[in-house]
Amino acid sequence: MPELYHSGRYPRRRLRAAPLFATLCLATGLVACSPSEQPGRGAGSDTSESTPARENYSSYRRALEQRLALLSTQLTASAEARDVGPARRLFQGWLHHARLTGDLASYERAAQALAVLQERIGGNTPCRAQAELALASHRIDDAATALQACPDTDHRDLLVDIDFYQGHYERAIDLAVALLTEEVLPSHYVRLARLRQGTGSPREAEALLEAAERRYHNRDPHQQAWFKLQRGILALEGGEYERARALFRRADEVFPDWWLVQEHLAEVSLLLGDLDTAASLYDRVIEATDDPVFLAARAEVDRAAGDEQSAQERITRARAAMESRLAQFPEAAAGHAVDFFLQYGPAERALALARQDHALRPYGASTTRLAAALRLTGQAQAGLDVLEPAVAAGWDTARAQAELARLYRELGRSAESERASWRARWLNPQIDR
Repeated sequence: MPELYHSGRYPRRRLRAAPLFATLCLATGLVACSPSEQPGRGAGSDTSESTPARENYSSYRRALEQRLALLSTQLTASAEARDVGPARRLFQGWLHHARLTGDLASYERAAQALAVLQERIGGNTPCRAQAELALASHRIDDAATALQACPDTDHRDLLVDIDFYQGHYERAIDLAVALLTEEVLPSHYVRLARLRQGTGSPREAEALLEAAERRYHNRDPHQQAWFKLQRGILALEGGEYERARALFRRADEVFPDWWLVQEHLAEVSLLLGDLDTAASLYDRVIEATDDPVFLAARAEVDRAAGDEQSAQERITRARAAMESRLAQFPEAAAGHAVDFFLQYGPAERALALARQDHALRPYGASTTRLAAALRLTGQAQAGLDVLEPAVAAGWDTARAQAELARLYRELGRSAESERASWRARWLNPQIDR
């Protein structure tokens, strides 16, 4: 997932280079970190439409988990009849649960439901479901292979995602535009928005997200909040912190207490110097998710407040939790882990994980992380050899340009470094300040 769809990250520091992305989530992307596959199509639409609108995250999650429990019972009861409906809905439901909660174990539960579905349908392959799960788990080649099993079915929306994560941006944009021309769906606007953000057109991305939100007519508060959250992330990535905070607050009003909104509110509060609010929000998010990403972010609040001892204690705990998460979910957790080790070391660990993540998803965000890890381990030329082609292919984010500037600077290419720095500052005036 690109930055637009991430599910958590390390906070920026006002006077330092811009952050470590976690994302795109994330991002998500739409297949890995967004709350549902897309409104009107794909993995989350069945579950989202059948789950009643609730007032807040806790009650919404509770209703979803009650539905999952019922589906699990129906799955067992339908074993003799080999009914595929409960298996299919349970698979979609666990994907939705993973995106709602950030619980990576939910992808394993989705995989179990998918195995039952495949057994029950016999000779037919549930190729779309296999591709959705592979994309969510960052196994892009596996997703492409899965779709090859049903070439006569229209899965162009997922092919856009696959092209994106494989670094084929022009082809992905062309296909996304074609889909939007054929059918004006919120999901098609969102996919194109993600592509335009990653390729250096944040204002166009924002306009596309606004168009998607206007065309979403269901009453699911989770999805409604998600649109506002994504627009806030765009503002955050552009250095518009006050505007980002306003959008995150609107998302929180629509869907109160969702940890994904609250962690972004915590991040922007830290950037704006509101340490008490940042600390309170991060504490709440850590309690809700037990995610080492947010424990490390909480350490940065301590550091900003001058409590280095507490910061180091939290980082030590976060490091142990990150290693544990990597042992459980090596593919899904790799991107966030790279960012952690880039910031807190050792750089060699960041490099090993960056190579692993890049092999799975050779797109711009993972390429930028790999280049940074190479630079930090004394391999600036190798980092440049990795990142320059990605930028030339169309990847154009503030973080990528800032990393390109550092690589050029280390190699003594001052004019090129200045050009890349200018581009990074144009995309985000707050970067490197």
